[in-house]
Amino acid sequence: MPGALASGYGQVLRDYDEDTAVPDEPNDMLRAAREAAQLTQGQLAELGNAQVEAATTKPGAMDADYIGKLERGIHRWPNQHYRQALRTVLDAVADADLGFRSTRNRAATVARSPRRPDGGDDVERQAFLRVLAGSVAGLAFADPIAEFTATFTGSSTRQIGTVEVDQVRYLARLFANQDHLPGSGLSAQAVVTQLSISADALGGRFASDAVRHQFFAAVAEMADVAAGMCFDAGTHTQAERCFRLAVGCATESGDWPMRAKALSGLANLAVHQDNKDDALSFSEMALVRADRLTPLVRSVMHTRHARALGLAGGQRQDDCMTAVRHAEDFFSTASGGNEPAWISYYGAAHLDRDIGRALLHLAVNGGDYQQAQQRLSTAVARFPEQPSRGKALALANLAHLTMARDDPAHAVQLGNEALTAAGSVRSARVAEALKKLRDAGQQHSAQSGVRELQLRVNTAVRAGRA
Repeated sequence: MPGALASGYGQVLRDYDEDTAVPDEPNDMLRAAREAAQLTQGQLAELGNAQVEAATTKPGAMDADYIGKLERGIHRWPNQHYRQALRTVLDAVADADLGFRSTRNRAATVARSPRRPDGGDDVERQAFLRVLAGSVAGLAFADPIAEFTATFTGSSTRQIGTVEVDQVRYLARLFANQDHLPGSGLSAQAVVTQLSISADALGGRFASDAVRHQFFAAVAEMADVAAGMCFDAGTHTQAERCFRLAVGCATESGDWPMRAKALSGLANLAVHQDNKDDALSFSEMALVRADRLTPLVRSVMHTRHARALGLAGGQRQDDCMTAVRHAEDFFSTASGGNEPAWISYYGAAHLDRDIGRALLHLAVNGGDYQQAQQRLSTAVARFPEQPSRGKALALANLAHLTMARDDPAHAVQLGNEALTAAGSVRSARVAEALKKLRDAGQQHSAQSGVRELQLRVNTAVRAGRA
C-alpha cells in the first residue's frame, strides 16, 4: 500500500484544516492574487502567520509548502483564521475571491471527533503537524497484511473504538516482543506496513474524544516500535521519521512516557551516528517535565542522557556520572505497578548494559575503563543464556573495551562469545559493535588470535549474520 502514511497525514491535515482535498482542480485564483501582490509562497505564508498571531496571539503555522498545497487544490478550505489572514494580506473581500470553497459533505462528516474550541490552531497542534510532516514524507511500504486491512479501510467510514485501539496496541507489543530477542531483520518492514495503515486512520471518526487520544497513543507506541526496528535493521532515515511520528502522536495524546521514549530513541540514533549535539538535545528533551514520568521510565531516560554525555567526551564526564547515579536511583524505586506495559522487559541486566555503554565512550578514549568493564560484565552474566540482541550487544561492547584498554587475549575470547551470541541475531547495531571490536584489534594485529577474530567478524558481517 504505497503512500499509506502520506494518506494518513492527509487525513490528519483535513482534521486540522476544515475540508477535504480536490487535487485535480488547481486554485488559480489564489495563485493569481499572490503573483499580483508580487509575493513568493514563502512570503505570503510569513505575512499570513503574522496576521494570525495579531488576531489570536498565537503564531500561525503556514509555510511555502502549505501555500503550494492551497494553490494546487490539495486543500480548498483553510481554517477560519488562515482564510481571514490570507484575505487581509491579499486585499480580498470574500473567501471566494481567493478560490476558497467548502466541498465537505456535512452529512458524511457530522460524526467526526470534536475539535478543540479554538479551531485547532493552538501551538501544540501546529507543532504536531510539523512533526507529522517530517515523519511521513518519503516512506515506502509493502502490501498490508490482509487481516489488518480488513479492520482499517483508510476511508474513515468505520467508527474507531476501543477494539481498534486494543488491536494496534496488541500488534505493537507483538512486534516489540519479537524485536527484543532475535533483532529486527525482515520484521522491520512488516511493522512499518502495519504502522502505515494505523496512521491512515488518524483522521478517522472516533467513538469519543477519549478514544481518539487512546488511538493516537497506540499509534505512537506502534511508531516507536517501528522506529526501533528500522534502527536495528540499519535503515536510519526511516527510523528517524518513525521516531518523529511517535513523538507527534504521543504529544497529541498526552502520553508523556511514550513521548520521552521516542525522543530518547532519536538520542540513541544520534549517538550511533556520532552526532553529539543532537544526542544531547534529544536526550535532554526526553527529560522535560520528568515529574510526569514513572520511576523506571525516568531511569531509562537518564541512561540515554548519560550515553549522550559520554559521547560528548571527557569534559562532560562528571555530568555523565551524575546521570548514571540518577538512573540507578530511579531504578531502585521502581515498583512496576504503575509502569507502562511497553517497558516491562527492562530489568537489571538492561540497566547494567546501558550504563556500561554510556561509560564506553569515555573508557575507550582514555577514561576509567574498569567501571564500564564491570557493568558490561555484570550485564552479560545477568542476561539469560538464550541468544538475544541485548546479550550480543553487551558482549560485543565488552570485547571492544577489553581489546582497546585491557587484555587482547581475553578480548578474543569475549569476541568469539559475541559472535556466537550474534549467530542467531539479525541486527545492524550488533554488526556495528563487532566492527568496532575488529577495528580496535588493529593495534594487536601481530597476534594470531586477534587476526583470526578479525577474519571471523568480517565473514559474519558480510554474510549478514550480525
